Amino acid sequence: MRNIITISLSDKMLKKLIQECKEKNTSRSEIVRESLERYFFVRELTKIRNKAISELTRKGIVITEEQIFKNIS
Repeated sequence: MRNIITISLSDKMLKKLIQECKEKNTSRSEIVRESLERYFFVRELTKIRNKAISELTRKGIVITEEQIFKNIS
């Protein structure tokens, strides 16, 4: 089931959205859906990362952002 939502955008952001749609030959809805999917993905990764760092810290293990990046790259 699809739902319709209404959002407000500044003129500048709307112009960017329209331009992006033209460049990608896609709809505004698709751009917004992709953006929300990425947003939720990043939020979930951040939660997992924070939980892992908290657990490691609780165990007395200190790890830096650089070490995390090296391990997942």
